[in-house]
Amino acid sequence: MSGNGWVVEAPCAGDFRFTSEETAAEAPTEPLVLSLLAACHGCPFRAQCVDLVMPSASLFDGVCGGRLWRNGQVLATCEDARPTELHERGRRPITHGTEAGARAHNRRRERACSLCREAGRLAQQARRARKRASDT
Repeated sequence: MSGNGWVVEAPCAGDFRFTSEETAAEAPTEPLVLSLLAACHGCPFRAQCVDLVMPSASLFDGVCGGRLWRNGQVLATCEDARPTELHERGRRPITHGTEAGARAHNRRRERACSLCREAGRLAQQARRARKRASDT
Protein backbone atom coordinates (compact mmCIF):
# COMPACT_ATOMS: atom_id res chain seq x y z
CA MET A 1 0.00 0.00 0.00
CA SER A 2 1.49 3.33 -1.02
CA GLY A 3 1.65 6.41 1.18
CA ASN A 4 0.39 6.06 4.72
CA GLY A 5 -3.11 4.70 3.97
CA TRP A 6 -2.16 1.52 5.81
CA VAL A 7 -2.40 3.40 9.13
CA VAL A 8 -6.19 2.94 9.37
CA GLU A 9 -5.79 -0.82 8.89
CA ALA A 10 -3.15 -1.29 11.60
CA PRO A 11 -4.23 -3.07 14.81
CA CYS A 12 -3.31 0.06 16.78
CA ALA A 13 -5.47 2.45 14.69
CA GLY A 14 -7.17 4.96 16.96
CA ASP A 15 -5.63 3.63 20.18
CA PHE A 16 -3.81 6.57 21.76
CA ARG A 17 -2.25 4.41 24.49
CA PHE A 18 0.55 3.55 22.03
CA THR A 19 1.89 7.11 22.19
CA SER A 20 0.77 8.27 25.63
CA GLU A 21 3.22 9.64 28.19
CA GLU A 22 2.02 7.04 30.68
CA THR A 23 2.88 4.19 28.30
CA ALA A 24 6.33 5.61 27.62
CA ALA A 25 7.00 5.90 31.36
CA GLU A 26 5.92 2.30 32.10
CA ALA A 27 8.47 -0.43 32.70
CA PRO A 28 8.79 -2.92 29.81
CA THR A 29 7.29 -5.67 31.98
CA GLU A 30 4.12 -3.78 33.00
CA PRO A 31 0.79 -5.28 31.85
CA LEU A 32 -0.13 -2.23 29.72
CA VAL A 33 3.12 -2.39 27.76
CA LEU A 34 2.85 -6.15 27.33
CA SER A 35 -0.72 -5.85 26.01
CA LEU A 36 0.30 -3.14 23.52
CA LEU A 37 3.26 -5.19 22.31
CA ALA A 38 0.90 -8.17 21.95
CA ALA A 39 -1.27 -6.03 19.64
CA CYS A 40 1.84 -5.53 17.47
CA HIS A 41 2.45 -9.29 17.30
CA GLY A 42 1.75 -10.36 13.74
CA CYS A 43 1.09 -6.81 12.52
CA PRO A 44 2.09 -6.60 8.84
CA PHE A 45 2.84 -2.87 9.12
CA ARG A 46 5.64 -2.77 11.71
CA ALA A 47 8.34 -1.75 9.22
CA GLN A 48 6.11 0.97 7.72
CA CYS A 49 5.30 2.17 11.24
CA VAL A 50 8.99 2.61 12.06
CA ASP A 51 9.57 4.31 8.70
CA LEU A 52 6.69 6.73 9.27
CA VAL A 53 7.45 7.63 12.91
CA MET A 54 11.26 7.40 12.68
CA PRO A 55 11.49 6.74 16.42
CA SER A 56 15.27 6.94 16.82
CA ALA A 57 15.57 10.14 14.78
CA SER A 58 12.61 11.80 16.53
CA LEU A 59 13.48 10.50 20.02
CA PHE A 60 10.05 8.86 20.13
CA ASP A 61 8.42 7.72 23.38
CA GLY A 62 5.78 4.98 23.20
CA VAL A 63 5.09 1.80 21.24
CA CYS A 64 5.95 1.78 17.54
CA GLY A 65 6.78 -1.03 15.14
CA GLY A 66 6.38 -3.72 17.79
CA ARG A 67 8.79 -2.07 20.19
CA LEU A 68 8.62 0.08 23.31
CA TRP A 69 10.72 3.20 22.75
CA ARG A 70 11.97 5.79 25.20
CA ASN A 71 13.99 8.73 23.87
CA GLY A 72 14.45 6.87 20.59
CA GLN A 73 15.91 3.78 22.24
CA VAL A 74 14.29 0.32 22.16
CA LEU A 75 13.42 -1.00 25.63
CA ALA A 76 11.30 -4.02 24.72
CA THR A 77 10.07 -5.83 21.61
CA CYS A 78 7.12 -8.02 20.70
CA GLU A 79 7.73 -11.72 20.16
CA ASP A 80 8.03 -11.83 16.38
CA ALA A 81 9.79 -8.49 15.80
CA ARG A 82 12.62 -8.64 13.27
CA PRO A 83 15.72 -6.40 13.16
CA THR A 84 15.04 -5.63 9.47
CA GLU A 85 11.93 -3.67 10.53
CA LEU A 86 14.07 -1.04 12.26
CA HIS A 87 15.35 0.54 9.06
CA GLU A 88 14.54 4.25 8.93
CA ARG A 89 15.06 5.40 5.36
CA GLY A 90 17.12 8.37 6.39
CA ARG A 91 14.27 10.74 5.81
CA ARG A 92 13.91 13.60 8.18
CA PRO A 93 10.86 13.56 10.44
CA ILE A 94 7.94 15.66 9.24
CA THR A 95 7.28 18.84 11.21
CA HIS A 96 3.51 18.43 11.34
CA GLY A 97 1.31 21.51 11.29
CA THR A 98 3.64 23.54 9.09
CA GLU A 99 3.80 24.42 5.41
CA ALA A 100 7.13 22.57 5.27
CA GLY A 101 5.33 19.53 6.68
CA ALA A 102 2.76 19.70 3.89
CA ARG A 103 5.57 19.85 1.31
CA ALA A 104 7.32 16.88 2.97
CA HIS A 105 4.14 14.81 2.69
CA ASN A 106 3.88 15.78 -0.99
CA ARG A 107 7.51 14.81 -1.66
CA ARG A 108 6.80 11.40 -0.12
CA ARG A 109 3.74 11.08 -2.38
CA GLU A 110 1.44 10.60 0.57
CA ARG A 111 -1.70 12.40 1.66
CA ALA A 112 -0.82 15.15 4.11
CA CYS A 113 -2.18 14.88 7.65
CA SER A 114 -4.93 17.31 8.64
CA LEU A 115 -2.51 19.61 10.49
CA CYS A 116 -0.22 19.93 7.49
CA ARG A 117 -3.12 20.37 5.05
CA GLU A 118 -4.45 23.24 7.15
CA ALA A 119 -0.99 24.85 7.42
CA GLY A 120 -0.54 24.56 3.65
CA ARG A 121 -3.97 26.07 3.05
CA LEU A 122 -3.25 29.02 5.35
CA ALA A 123 0.15 29.62 3.74
CA GLN A 124 -1.44 29.60 0.26
CA GLN A 125 -4.11 32.00 1.48
CA ALA A 126 -1.43 34.36 2.87
CA ARG A 127 0.54 34.24 -0.43
CA ARG A 128 -2.59 35.12 -2.39
CA ALA A 129 -3.34 38.02 -0.04
CA ARG A 130 0.23 39.35 -0.43
CA LYS A 131 -0.02 39.07 -4.21
CA ARG A 132 -3.35 40.91 -4.27
CA ALA A 133 -1.88 43.64 -2.04
CA SER A 134 1.16 44.05 -4.31
CA ASP A 135 -1.02 44.16 -7.45
CA THR A 136 -2.99 47.16 -6.16
